[in-house]
Amino acid sequence: MKKLVVLLLAAVFGFSVAAMAGCKKAEQASNDPNSLDIVSLNKGYGIEWINALIDGYQAKNPDVKITFKSEVEDTIMTAALEADAAYDLYFTGVSCMPYIKKALQNPESALLENLTSVYNATPDGTPIKDTMNKSLLDAFDWTDGNGNTVYYTMPWNQGVNGLLVNEAVVEPLFGENWREQYPCRTTEEMFEFCEALKSKNTYAFIHSADSAYYYFAYEAWWAQYEGVEGIADYYSGMAMNAEGKKTVNDGIFLQQGRQECMKVMERMMDPANKYDDPASNGYSWNDTQIHFMEGDSAMFVNGDWHSREMSSNYPQHSVVMMKLPVISALGTKLGITEEELQACVDYADALSDGETPQKPALNPTGSYTADEVIEEVCAARTVTHSLSNYYTAFVPAYSPAKEIAKDFLIFMASQEGQKIYAQAMNGLTQPYGYDISKDPEVWNEAGEFEKSRFEIAKDASYCMIRDDLPLGGAGLVAFRATASAPIEVLLSRSENRMTAKEIVDTDYDYYHGKTTWTDLLRLAGIYA
Repeated sequence: MKKLVVLLLAAVFGFSVAAMAGCKKAEQASNDPNSLDIVSLNKGYGIEWINALIDGYQAKNPDVKITFKSEVEDTIMTAALEADAAYDLYFTGVSCMPYIKKALQNPESALLENLTSVYNATPDGTPIKDTMNKSLLDAFDWTDGNGNTVYYTMPWNQGVNGLLVNEAVVEPLFGENWREQYPCRTTEEMFEFCEALKSKNTYAFIHSADSAYYYFAYEAWWAQYEGVEGIADYYSGMAMNAEGKKTVNDGIFLQQGRQECMKVMERMMDPANKYDDPASNGYSWNDTQIHFMEGDSAMFVNGDWHSREMSSNYPQHSVVMMKLPVISALGTKLGITEEELQACVDYADALSDGETPQKPALNPTGSYTADEVIEEVCAARTVTHSLSNYYTAFVPAYSPAKEIAKDFLIFMASQEGQKIYAQAMNGLTQPYGYDISKDPEVWNEAGEFEKSRFEIAKDASYCMIRDDLPLGGAGLVAFRATASAPIEVLLSRSENRMTAKEIVDTDYDYYHGKTTWTDLLRLAGIYA
């Protein structure tokens, strides 16, 4: 579906050339092609992993001199890239789409080196690209002017974002086997759990006034309902027209999954339900994390960097990741009951655990067959939100050491490199097929949070902001309402509170029959 989009975008990252004075590669002694200069982002995931990879690579390549620097802001690194600065290899956390588009339009002036040879490399007998889940790989492949599939960036982590549970809160209330009573296989079961927590005077959720993290959940519910392909359709502007054909039209804003995911969010955040901590809209991001770790709520939506960020102050914490419940509206769509949906989720989980379960007996009332229902639910159960398409590595096209840089990336994606990464990160993994559960040396030392996260990551299919697709690249977001505040705030604040319907309708009202829609299509290169 993805085609080359000829699009000139203004650079989104500002920089000061003066700030980079004296920092160009040509002015460094390290312009030796046997010297590799690396820069990496140092935020939630830290830099232990890259230091460990550097040590591992140098042990195998003692003749290569490696220098390393970390930065806390992506813009500093992108400024260095644009200023032809001294780095040969970047590990960052930002969209590189403008640079990729430039490379596709004019390879001679490209800032990014083509990494297709890295993706095709076989450090352990299988091409690296074949070790990646297709839903993630799709966000990295591009089509050049000759119709060839090419790659310019690659992920350096296997990001998993979702629902965290503080078992230090839940277990004293319901016992160590609380999941047997409240399995939370579906969103309806999640709300049963919320009611049980409320009966114990405990808040189910907590959020921040200034950080929008709950989109990790509601966008995944949207993708569960519409399929990962449906999210790709949205960011490509493709929807069914009146004749039942998929075309470019503003019907993308009428996807039922958009409405259903927002209904779940509204139920979670509605002050009348008393599931969400009412003080949340006064919390900063740091406040929220501290309140969650201190036990002020049972659940919290966040990314897999959470444990590492909290480990210094809460080294013995009992927070784990839970598979995101399947949106119950999917059962209605498939023509099955809530109980049948729960049985299908049990079947999907058993398959994920390597078992050979018997298929549940179903009696669908709609157009789906029983086998189709099971297939849809199994797919929905794997949907996981990720930011791995932003946490990327790339090599400047002008680097004199780009071949060594590419070799380093191949080492990173090898089984050996992935093990080094996992050991440095207490069990977090990269998306290149390494199974820590089959390596006792790593698994036995991994944290409980990281183990629970791996159970999600091992067979995940990823939903994400698809700025690699035409409308996503032109700036289309999931919900326009987020421009004023995070969805969790819009649904819970006391003044100017929005409903789920109002949040969903905002987009359709803004684009339907308006020049704003045709302007978006022109910016995306769909209309001339």
